[in-house]
Amino acid sequence: MERIMDVGTLNKKFSPLLLPAIALVAGLLTLIPPSVIGMGSSAMAVQSLEHWMRGMPDTFEALHVHWLWVPHVIAFITGGAFSALVIFRAIVIALSIYFFLLTGQRLFDERRAIIGVAMLALNVSILYLSHTFDSQLLTLLAAATLLYLFTSPNPQHHKLGALLFGLSLSIGFWPFVLLTAVVTVGLNLHHTTYGPGSKQTFALVGLMLIGIASYLLLEIFYFGYSHVWSVMNPKFFQPRGISLIAQGILIAIVSTNLLLVTIFRRKKGGIGREFQSAFIILGVFFLTNMFSRDEMLHDVVIIVPCLILVAMDRFANTLRLGAIYIVCNLGLFFFPPAFQISSEIAMADARRTQPNDAISFSYYGSSDLFSAAQLREERAGEEEAQELLSRQRLDSMLVLINPSTDTWFDGATLGALFPQNNFGWFFGTPINLVRINGLRDTSYIRPASSMPYLSGLFEKQFARTFLDGSLPPGTSLKESQRFQFIDCRGNDAARKALIDQLIYLSYQGFHHH
Repeated sequence: MERIMDVGTLNKKFSPLLLPAIALVAGLLTLIPPSVIGMGSSAMAVQSLEHWMRGMPDTFEALHVHWLWVPHVIAFITGGAFSALVIFRAIVIALSIYFFLLTGQRLFDERRAIIGVAMLALNVSILYLSHTFDSQLLTLLAAATLLYLFTSPNPQHHKLGALLFGLSLSIGFWPFVLLTAVVTVGLNLHHTTYGPGSKQTFALVGLMLIGIASYLLLEIFYFGYSHVWSVMNPKFFQPRGISLIAQGILIAIVSTNLLLVTIFRRKKGGIGREFQSAFIILGVFFLTNMFSRDEMLHDVVIIVPCLILVAMDRFANTLRLGAIYIVCNLGLFFFPPAFQISSEIAMADARRTQPNDAISFSYYGSSDLFSAAQLREERAGEEEAQELLSRQRLDSMLVLINPSTDTWFDGATLGALFPQNNFGWFFGTPINLVRINGLRDTSYIRPASSMPYLSGLFEKQFARTFLDGSLPPGTSLKESQRFQFIDCRGNDAARKALIDQLIYLSYQGFHHH
């Protein structure tokens, strides 16, 4: 730590308003309207917030009870859930940038801090996530804040960091586990203070436990004991025929790209050794990961800022490194095309018409390349679905959708866009399981009296190949560029045939749970 403090004394004195101004600009850039950027409204997050505003308990809300009150308050002021989330995202990005700038300034100087934060903000994966409402942005904020607090020479900052680490459990189970990597950086930097049996170490552990307990008690207060395990249990659904280890390696290569060189570059007396334990924790998670892509991206937003800090220390010409890195990542973001996931990804092997290798490749392409084209495709599909459904009679209607539409939306998304209706996302495992508007699982074969209508919304080619031939003659079909709308309202034979065919295809939901 003395070495870091010595470096800090060499910092040039710039305007004290420069770093806050950079952070403010970064936050304001996220306020660019989605139509300009080419992204969808990420309505699943909007749906979660709207359910919170109506007081409906949901796993997503319970898991984030410690921070969701912020957009809730903003929504109360603005009157709109979407605008509240846009403002909340801007705040999260601005704070992440600001704390990372302060960390870079402390470890090096203001010039290197600015180069480093430009590399962070324009990293291909973080650039993609900053145009969404994904919870990885909260993990990024937690990682940036913990890096700032644990690189400080002030013990009071370490205590705040320990408390924040405990509170990070409210972001998710795996983000909490992965953020231990940043905690090890702080313990390594201050190893003379925080030994295995020192009182200071026990004090940090106690504050971590207080943060954890405060989240759990608040969650129990709002949602009851029965919800605790459902929100804490790390669940995942493994896609058939997909290697999640290979997926993790692909995400690591795309996300860290040029920064991978940093791991193998050596420098005597640098800060790299303090980060070694963090890289081991995060690297092992990638290489042995049998969880979902979302958890891998939490890993990404922690390892990228750590690698950038080490790169700022190990490379003498940081301006050249930063320029090459930024050009590389902007190219990865703007030039790769969007990849459509195969509509047969969740089907039983015996039902597929494509070879497993081709289906697996489509999954890797659609999930692991983060690009502006992917954002535009998501937005185009979302708008197309809205336009198609807006022409139908939607009162009291249950629409069944399935994983073939997963690139564009799920039941929770449509539940937000059309809150007066019921949208069932068809799992098929266990048999007849449907998630209604992303909130509750329902055993379902025939429509209940409260849901007198039924239709289906599917990817067009999938419906033509696997569904249309099983429907009775005269079933109403409506199509758009991407989707087919199967209207079974008032047609019991068509309704039963549609459900039976979905069960026969043995669909399994593995993205949304």
